[in-house]
Amino acid sequence: MNLRNLSRSRVVSRQRTTDVGVAVARHLLVRSLRQNRMHHVLAGCVSVVGFVLRNAADGETFEEAGRTLYRNPDRAKRVIRPEILHWDSEASVRQTRENDLGKTLAGNDHVIGFAYDEDAFPLAFRLAADGILPLAVADLSVLKAASRAAGIRGLADEVLATAVGEPLALLSMVIKPGRSRLHIERSLRRVKKDQLARSSQGRSSVVTMPSLDDLHGFGEAAVWGHELAKDLEDYRAGRLPWADVDRGVLISGPTGTGKTTFAQALARTCRVPIHIHSLARWQAAGYLNDLLKAMRRAFRDAIVDAPSILFIDELDSFGDRETLEGRHEQYSREVINAFLECLDGVDGREGVVVVGATNLPDKIDKAILRPGRLGKHVKIPLPDLDARIGILRHHLRGDCTSADLADIALRLEGASGAVIEQLVRDARRKARSERRPMTFADLLHGLPVRIVQTEEAFHEACVHEAGHALVGHFLGGQSGNRLIESQVFREVGMDGSGGRTVMRQIPGRNLGKAAYSAQIAILLAGIAAEEIVFGDHADGGGGTEDSDLRQATLIAATMEVSLGLGSSLVYLSSRRPDAVLARLQTDPLLRQHVATTLDGSFMRAKRIITDRATAFDRIVGLLLERGCASAEEIECEIATA
Repeated sequence: MNLRNLSRSRVVSRQRTTDVGVAVARHLLVRSLRQNRMHHVLAGCVSVVGFVLRNAADGETFEEAGRTLYRNPDRAKRVIRPEILHWDSEASVRQTRENDLGKTLAGNDHVIGFAYDEDAFPLAFRLAADGILPLAVADLSVLKAASRAAGIRGLADEVLATAVGEPLALLSMVIKPGRSRLHIERSLRRVKKDQLARSSQGRSSVVTMPSLDDLHGFGEAAVWGHELAKDLEDYRAGRLPWADVDRGVLISGPTGTGKTTFAQALARTCRVPIHIHSLARWQAAGYLNDLLKAMRRAFRDAIVDAPSILFIDELDSFGDRETLEGRHEQYSREVINAFLECLDGVDGREGVVVVGATNLPDKIDKAILRPGRLGKHVKIPLPDLDARIGILRHHLRGDCTSADLADIALRLEGASGAVIEQLVRDARRKARSERRPMTFADLLHGLPVRIVQTEEAFHEACVHEAGHALVGHFLGGQSGNRLIESQVFREVGMDGSGGRTVMRQIPGRNLGKAAYSAQIAILLAGIAAEEIVFGDHADGGGGTEDSDLRQATLIAATMEVSLGLGSSLVYLSSRRPDAVLARLQTDPLLRQHVATTLDGSFMRAKRIITDRATAFDRIVGLLLERGCASAEEIECEIATA
């Protein structure tokens, strides 16, 4: 521990600083105190306060700034010299004698402590302190204010922006009163050039990582990522305040869609460092106290690197406080509460964008997802045909450049980006084992086995999708959805489906009981058509998480227990699928109401198909012939029937 100036606090004349580094440090100390509503410290009241250093090299500069921090409340405009304590290593903390520290704290009215980590402050200091505060980011506005305070004016914003993030001692050496503006600008540009050179040597793995422009299939997530990159660039240049930047986002999507890859590409696109963590990694630190320390350290490390991205994988593993139960309930609740504190941050975690990833967004505590934390939610879907071709091209890295990849991409219907990457990796492995270059045949060899449907099965799939298409056409507007297309596959795709009918939600619609009932009828129209044509329906309508029967059942149950659109207005549960289905499993009366709703919608779908048998047969024929039909083609068949 470095204990400097061990005498009692004393009052001295206030002098204007000409050191830019010290001026920056003082601005950051004042900003941190104001953001944490500790104005009494600035007013010169008796206080003990600690600051967590972002950069250990700035310790002496902050000590010097701390000596001129307190303003005496009288009219003499004098400053109070506080007692400055500095723990610059773990060894210094261990060497601190509690008796000496206790005497220092008891014998001085104004004490400021600095340490490299919140846990590095001795226990006695933490108990006596009014607060332990992280220091704010030295952004462009602080550099401009500090330069003016030192009597330096006229430096262009783009020149000062190059100094953001540099050690304060370096700023003191470069930006000095009396030096010409041209000399200062040249020095700062040289600093930036050296910084980029060091970055390219020390972070070559980051430079070689793909950006969002190099990847495919991320949809709206990629659009959001490019917008964030622009915002962070404006934030670094001082053109955009941190309050206007999206500081948190939830990325969700099926397994293998590349959520971690997206986060890494996002960091590359934004030109910022990324810190990758998960609850499991923090739990590996040990008991609850160790977990919480690891979590807070992750946020502090990201703040030190700000602007930066903090990526937290498997966010659903935190759980939801509304559903916690059992002997681990209190443990999980404390973890979630601590995580919320980290997300809020005592200084708003300025400069840190938190990206959470999950396959199960419905299982995340809603407090985590509120605005200001991870309020933005973007989804990464399974890649479409064009995205699958792009993903193949990306992983082929110049191999098979003349090959037409459309057929392979078609056969990868329902495949995630991870599956496509594995296909290319297996093809390369096969070529290496035979000591030759990879060929198009190697890709074909690695394709997953697909089951070719018999003519009978293909006909059944056409009937099923024609039922969805016909009822979707007539009830689409009422349901708040619009029919897009119907497809039937000769070969069963990787998702196990023989076909699909795509409906897209109409934005801006308020949905009532009639709309939800229409949605259920559209979902049940496939098995209704099978029953009309074949006298019974097969198992294709159920059995999976995204099956027609599960979705229809979930809608009907949600109407009853959550939306007040069923047999009563009583609210019994949130509309989260797991909560609704759990209620359904334990409530016989609820199951009876849901069954009545499903039966009524099923009969409605059958009536629509029966009443328009000619149009239905024409849609079936169109699918048998071509395997697909757009909404316009379906409308034409209905109109001419």
